[in-house]
Amino acid sequence: MPEINHKTYIKVPLEDVYQSISTAQGWNAWFTDDTSLEINPDGTGEIRMRWTNFGSEHVTIEDGGRIFEAVPNQKFVFQWSPGEQSSTVTIKLEPYKDGTMVTLNEIGYTNSVKDLNACIGCAVGWGEALTLLKVYLEYGIVYKQDL
Repeated sequence: MPEINHKTYIKVPLEDVYQSISTAQGWNAWFTDDTSLEINPDGTGEIRMRWTNFGSEHVTIEDGGRIFEAVPNQKFVFQWSPGEQSSTVTIKLEPYKDGTMVTLNEIGYTNSVKDLNACIGCAVGWGEALTLLKVYLEYGIVYKQDL
């Protein structure tokens, strides 16, 4: 089955990256418009992501699902449904040089036309998203309004 894999180096501490991917305020600062999430003490929870006026077609997109694992400064794993069925996004953080290596993996797509289209879109989208996260955390630049 198709799988998405990305890796990028961000020259900020693990704690800053984790804060940006494990809180609604963090997601909304660099990528989404109205994300809400709740993490339970056991590291599970729910995430709802929302983009308004998104892309060249200026659509509103809402998605989200369960948070399977939220391990501070190490890992954030959640489910969403950009395709035919739910997929799982795993974001791992590791110390690297004087910053953080961010590894993103998404699995769960089938070979259906709808899933393959979603996989291709998300493969590009996650690459762009990690670039937005890097630029936001390293330079304080927010560039989400024109996506």
